[in-house]
Amino acid sequence: MVWPEAPDAPRIELVSTFSAGSDLGIELSIWSRIANVISGGGETRMVRPSGVSAAGGRIAVADPGAGLVHLYDPARRRALALRECGDTALAEPVSAILLGERLYVADASAARIFVFDLDGACIAGWPLEEGSRPAGLAADPARSRIYVAEAALHRVVVYDPQGNRVLEIGRRGAAPGQFNYPTWLAVDDAGNIYVTDALNFRVQIFDPEGRPTGVFGEQGDASGALSRPKGIGIDRHGHIYLVDALFDAVQMFDREGHYLMVFGGSGREPGLFWLPSGLAVDGDRIYVSDSYNQRVQVFRFLADES
Repeated sequence: MVWPEAPDAPRIELVSTFSAGSDLGIELSIWSRIANVISGGGETRMVRPSGVSAAGGRIAVADPGAGLVHLYDPARRRALALRECGDTALAEPVSAILLGERLYVADASAARIFVFDLDGACIAGWPLEEGSRPAGLAADPARSRIYVAEAALHRVVVYDPQGNRVLEIGRRGAAPGQFNYPTWLAVDDAGNIYVTDALNFRVQIFDPEGRPTGVFGEQGDASGALSRPKGIGIDRHGHIYLVDALFDAVQMFDREGHYLMVFGGSGREPGLFWLPSGLAVDGDRIYVSDSYNQRVQVFRFLADES
């Protein structure tokens, strides 16, 4: 499947879909198979995937429907299901982000950020401020920063990898730099921060120091308008990808926020969505959590090679 349809030149193509490690070529070891026979269990599949992250060939998918995070490492033929950090079970893991050799998980109900290594071992848990309900996460590898959209407190908070607060951006409102339930966010290669300002029906852009530098979007149902904006990502070409859950689609904008095209649509078949949520970009691959179809779909931007 490609978008747009002929006779226009295709710009986006569907690469694959996956719901479990086996869909990525990861097979259970013989010991895992024996353990599953004994326990009556089986392969861990997605229930209601939300946030997704991809980096260095690894993929992490937060799955609040299952109360866990799926961590896939196809190169090592390993699929892990992370259910607890120490003695604390994950309650509502809504997003996850890979940064270096660490995985950071936002748990909305627990109001905590949990930190794991890439073998699934728990490293730490950061308690957030009372009243916080974290949503999306983003990372800036160049600056070693973790960004947390604290939706209920209408702000974005920036941390270092050890959990020390570096910067706080925004408060409730509709003026530039203010939010009305920020939910998802992304960071480009220059350190600029893109925030889905959900109930202001817009995307706000900030420089690395948290100063507002741009905004686009408005409520509506026309092409380029935002109805239920969710996951956001930026590719190396400067394209901004934004999930619109109401229309089961992903819209594509240029770096100034001008509408370019849309892909997806409502349905159960590959290439279509049912209430998509999170989005991540890794190279030219675009990962979309297709929540109620219980899968992640992978697309590719078709760069102009001429």
